[in-house]
Amino acid sequence: MKQELIYQAILSTLAHEATDEEQKIVDGWLRESEENREEYEGMRRMYEKATAPRKPKQFDADRAWKQVADHTIYKKQSWYLSTWVRYAAVVAVVVASGLFFITDWFRADSPDGIDMMAYNEPTLLLEGGDEIDLSGQSFTMKRDQALIKNDADNLLSYEAEGGTDKAKIVHNRLIIPRGKTYRLVLEDGTKVWLNSETELSYPSRFAGTKREVMLLGEAFFEVTPDKERPFYVKANGMDIRVLGTSFNVSAYQDSESTSTTLVEGSVAVSMANGAERTITPSERLAYNKKSHQLSVEKVDTELYTSWINGVYIFKNMPLEEILEKLSRWYDFSVTYQDETLKHTRFSLTADRKTDIDKLLEVINYTSDVKLEKQGKSINVKKQRRIQ
Repeated sequence: MKQELIYQAILSTLAHEATDEEQKIVDGWLRESEENREEYEGMRRMYEKATAPRKPKQFDADRAWKQVADHTIYKKQSWYLSTWVRYAAVVAVVVASGLFFITDWFRADSPDGIDMMAYNEPTLLLEGGDEIDLSGQSFTMKRDQALIKNDADNLLSYEAEGGTDKAKIVHNRLIIPRGKTYRLVLEDGTKVWLNSETELSYPSRFAGTKREVMLLGEAFFEVTPDKERPFYVKANGMDIRVLGTSFNVSAYQDSESTSTTLVEGSVAVSMANGAERTITPSERLAYNKKSHQLSVEKVDTELYTSWINGVYIFKNMPLEEILEKLSRWYDFSVTYQDETLKHTRFSLTADRKTDIDKLLEVINYTSDVKLEKQGKSINVKKQRRIQ
């Protein structure tokens, strides 16, 4: 009997969805040898660990800040389609109802005409038109009453260098293209993680009674508390007001909705239609830009913030949404042979360090969806299984 059929039957058994025939296949395989029984036990333990309810975690920004540097450069790893991969496959994919577990947003111009697709590396745009390629270099410079530092670990930081509130405030832009991420420390000490295909506009130093930045794309903020100067994020139809907190904002121009997920603190959110809402920790607010509908729900914040550690976690999400997010990390386009495949649901944990070819290999090995990669394009179609 083909090993593939056996592991598919084991997968169904662990998910408590096995047919009578699949249960017979598993029972027979277990009777064959002690080695099979030990292997099954290992799969069962992995599955139970992967599907166990997650306990709320205290967000450790310092740990995340250090870890993210390890995920900023693609690193190829050796890959063996052996027992480990079979375990990953079994714990990995339960189409439409289960779990895909393997460790490993804005194809549009900015509102004022900046072509995001014209940039291949993280780039700093200074007021006046100067552009600085930040990739893999370290420098320190003084500009507009600010000391600007960049290091090779993908971290750009600002420090105030004198100046008064009456001095001219200049705005910089940080452009992060597809396939890249970056970190930023603003002049007030606020830390920002920027995801792929993201643009952030911000002043080189804050002055006056408020701190304000503009976001297009996705970013996680750890805001330095300052009751006298609230922090504002303007994000594609959503205005977010905070005093000191940690939260994620997803505001891609080609997405139907803009969302905010709060980890710590409290934020007040105002929408373009005038609606306002305050959310509390572990709540996610989503605003549909077409229907103007507003929704708030309790969530596992790790699902919306894990990307800052170089990991995406998806739970029971349509394949179309998963590939849309991954396409920004790995820089590929997607076509579907059958539109219904877009709605196939997976739960997936994808580590940025895992090569995309290996990720696709495991998906193909463990599901009825076949992803074929040609250059920077992935074609999605249904594959037939040999019975």
